[in-house]
Formats: sequence, structure tokens, C-alpha cells
Amino acid sequence: MNRVVAIIVAAGGGSRMGGDLPKQFLPLGGRPLLDRTLSAFTASPRVDGVVLSLPPSLSNEVKESYRSVAKIIAVVDGGAERQDSVRNALAAVPEETEIILVHDAVRPFVSERLLGRCVDLAQEHGAVVPVVPVRDTVKQWDRAEKTLCTRDRSEIMLAQTPQGFRAGILRDAYRKAQEEGRQGTDDASLVEGTRVPVIPIPGEEGNIKITIPEDIRMAEGLLREQPDLRIGIGGDAHSLVEGRPLWLGGVRIEHERGLLGHSDGDVLLHAVADAIYGALGDPDIGQHFPPGAAETEGISSRTILAHARGRMVEKGFGLVGLDAVIVCEEPKIAPVVPALRASIAGMLALPENRVNLKGKTTEGMGFEGRKEGISAWAVALLKGSSPVADGGTI
Repeated sequence: MNRVVAIIVAAGGGSRMGGDLPKQFLPLGGRPLLDRTLSAFTASPRVDGVVLSLPPSLSNEVKESYRSVAKIIAVVDGGAERQDSVRNALAAVPEETEIILVHDAVRPFVSERLLGRCVDLAQEHGAVVPVVPVRDTVKQWDRAEKTLCTRDRSEIMLAQTPQGFRAGILRDAYRKAQEEGRQGTDDASLVEGTRVPVIPIPGEEGNIKITIPEDIRMAEGLLREQPDLRIGIGGDAHSLVEGRPLWLGGVRIEHERGLLGHSDGDVLLHAVADAIYGALGDPDIGQHFPPGAAETEGISSRTILAHARGRMVEKGFGLVGLDAVIVCEEPKIAPVVPALRASIAGMLALPENRVNLKGKTTEGMGFEGRKEGISAWAVALLKGSSPVADGGTI
């Protein structure tokens, strides 16, 4: 039974901090912010299930990779604003759920201690928000007098997540807000609009929110863990035959022949997936996707790579770097390298500069040199972590 379900909001009203990736996918200590946050909830004995709200623009493979992670109930598309994303996620929360926690994906240092406190006190009070005191002097601009005025900071608190609610209270708040066309800056503000008391509970100074580039740099400096580096190598080869499309790196390449295989025959994605499996100490593709099984016949290799990424997320690892080689006489690889890099980076939710790729020939030697087939090799460097502090608390 999913008594306690967490909604992790990784979409809606977000921003990007350089590059094409949303900030929740920027690397922190070798792992995407979202993956670190997700691990805190999936590893918690107090949380029975997780609903993840992701940007609609993410590739289907990235979304699929999260669906395979333990405790994930559903992966839903977010909306234009945070409130829309939570509303979409609420629809996927099982009806029997008693307590709902709502958490920002860009707060990766939430501790087990804070999670437990939110669950227990939400059950007791109905609606709770972790808060920390304001330590700086608070000033307010007086437009009429055109001067700064000092305010009493003891009456002001900074709200954090996860915010905890009895399920019925949160569902009712979202229903009424939609009926009234009311917008809130967080979930508690919508509950406040229904006249249900929202109780402040002690937050944690280390439960920081990553919103600007300086926050990433500070978080890197505060992160306390022992790095766990793993290297894996993967390789594959398929013969070229008439009447098959040629898939490489998830991209269809114009060529008169394609690669023969039980799947779509994408040797590059097979090599990349096996390199990830190898670094994790997992069985190879043939064990995860048996070649003789009817359900795997014709399967897209993008699905295979999504599964490998999901295993990486579930085991607490991030991909630091990937280097791959395609060996063939034809087609020419150099012209399509940018498209292949972009495709693989998108499927793995990585910056393109972490994916390297090149083509090689064998000067006419071997089956590749005779144009009978294509082979590919990949090396993946993964980084996991062994936290020094409990629950990632700084």
C-alpha cells in the first residue's frame, strides 16, 4: 500500500543555467541534481512511492529510464508553471494514499531525518512546511517615502520542501485553486487559501535550493562523500544486409543496407549500454533483453539504453564521460558524428561535451574492411558516492 507518496517536481516554472539542459539535470558531484534528490526518496523507508513530474521536452528515453527505478509509481509531464506540474502529478497519486510530500527536484540534500519529521507531523497536523529563520536584517522599500525600512525578521521565515499534507487536504486545495483561478508560489500557499492551518516545522540549513550557478559551486564545496569510480567497456558487431534500415546511435542513417539483429541492430547503442552495465557490475544486454524472446524482437535500442540509464540511476551512479568508436568502411561516420553525439547525449540527459564519438576504418582488413558489417566499442566512466553524513545532510 502506498501510504506515503512523494511528488518530486522537476518541471514547471524552471530555468536553465547555461547550455540546453534544465538546471535539475546539471551535474553535482558527477550525478544530475534530480538523480541525487530522487535517491533520497527512493532510499527512504518512510516513502512508499514516488511520482515524478518531468519537463515535456525531455526525450522519451529519459522518461522511460526513470520509470524503471524502484518505487517510481508514475512519470508525468509537467506544465508551464510549478502548480500545473503538481496538479498533473496529483492525478497519478493512488487514491488510498494518506500522506503526500511535495519536493523540489533542485533540493538534493534533503535528509532522512527531515523526511521522517514531515511525514509524522503532516499526519498529526494535516499540513506542515519546514522553515528556517531569516538571519540577515530584512529591509523593505517604501515607495511613497522613497526609503528603505527595517522590518522585524523574527516574524519572517524561509520555506523549504518537502511540504507534507494529508492527501485529502492537498487534493482539496488544488481543486479549489483551479475553480477560483488562484495561483500560489508553493503548495502550502494553496492550502492556506482553504483556511486550513499550515504548521511550520524545523527545516535544515543544509537543505539548500539550487537556483543560480553560484549555488552549484557552493554545493560542490559542501558535498561530503567518498567518490566511487567505475569503468565499463562494451562492444558489439552486426552484419550489413539488404532490406534493413541502418540505425546508429538512435539515428537513422541513409544507406543501402542496414544491420541485422533481433533488435534494430544499433551496434553503437548496444556498445554504450553494455559499457554502462559493465561499470555497474550488471549482466550484459543479452541477459536483460534475451535475443530469443518474442517480446524483444524488433525492439528499439533506444529502449535498451533507457533501461541501462535507469539501472544507473537506481544504483546511485552518474555518467562522468563516454567515449565510443564505430568501426566500418561505410557509411562515412565523420559527417554524422554531431547528430549521433546529440542523440546519445539527449537519451542520457547529459551535456554533449560528456559524449565523445569517432569513426575508424580497418584499411580493408576483417569483416568491417570487406564491408560485411559494422562494429562499435564504448568505454563509460561512472561516478557513485558513499555519503559521509546521514542522508546527505551537509
